[in-house]
Amino acid sequence: MAELENDEKYITDEQPWWANDYLIFLLTIANIAIIVYDLEYFSERNIFDIIQDKDLKWMFLALSDLLLILIFLADLKDDYDRCADKEWWWKTHWWEFLGLIPMFVTAIPLLASLGGLRLLRLVRAFSGVLRLIGMARRKTKVTVEKQMLHLLTIVLTLIVAGGFFVYVFESQEYELMCSSEPLADECSRMINSFGDAMWWAIVTTTTVGYGDYSPVDPLSRVVAAFLMLVGIGLVGSLAATMSQLFYTMKEGSSGRSLVNTDEDVLSILDNLLKHHKNGVLDKKTFESAVSLAMLRIRAEITMIRSEYDTISSTMPVPLQVAQKIEYNDSISSLEDLLHDVESMISEEE
Repeated sequence: MAELENDEKYITDEQPWWANDYLIFLLTIANIAIIVYDLEYFSERNIFDIIQDKDLKWMFLALSDLLLILIFLADLKDDYDRCADKEWWWKTHWWEFLGLIPMFVTAIPLLASLGGLRLLRLVRAFSGVLRLIGMARRKTKVTVEKQMLHLLTIVLTLIVAGGFFVYVFESQEYELMCSSEPLADECSRMINSFGDAMWWAIVTTTTVGYGDYSPVDPLSRVVAAFLMLVGIGLVGSLAATMSQLFYTMKEGSSGRSLVNTDEDVLSILDNLLKHHKNGVLDKKTFESAVSLAMLRIRAEITMIRSEYDTISSTMPVPLQVAQKIEYNDSISSLEDLLHDVESMISEEE
């Protein structure tokens, strides 16, 4: 799976249907679910007892996990084949193989005591997040819908992964502190189930912070600090992007577009310039056409700025942020167009 990929390193961006970015993301969530279920119900059992008891549930999960690994391996191979710089690929993707440890390996008696093996399997989830970020960077033009989907998937994965880590760390702490006094006030606020961990992760990431659960283990607090710091930016960006999407949908349904002037202006002026050079248009007519085009672009910029000042005062802050981004992009596009027209005139002179 691709992390923050460099376009120049890859021969092509085309991928087979089974290497779809969103399918890989869904599979990483399925991977986390399998790990959680494994920890919850099978962490104390070894593979020989499971086979002897003919535990079909464990066998189904183990086969599903193995299928996920095969899909991830196929995806890694496809990514490797598309990469032109094989040495760079190994340097930047070697860590992804750490997450390809099968579920049945963690049930082998000699390896079962190594709890870190289960944690390494979560590497697949982070690999999926990096893939989505890389896909966003590889696209030269990303729609608002794509931006929102990327942010949403990243936020969801961070919540699930953060909740998973805290669940692992806190469940061990709970057993140590609360096995003898399960009704103590301190224990009632500790996280001792995956459901509690997910609720805590959602509350922490969205910076609500009810305080009904609080991490005790030092590693859990590191995860909490990370979720709080990252959550402020990601959730804020997600809210602004959603506002931008709603406004774009509204504008699209009404037929209104922020930018009424586009690259067609350059195409028209280029044709006029050719006619002028061929003697079909005289200099005065050509200069009048150019002046009108530049006047139209400047008028569009002024209109956009005026429109933003008018409507932004009545909007809530998230919508103001989204609209400022939208209007600034439109103004920047028009200013670039104006610069191109001026460059065309300078070359003619």
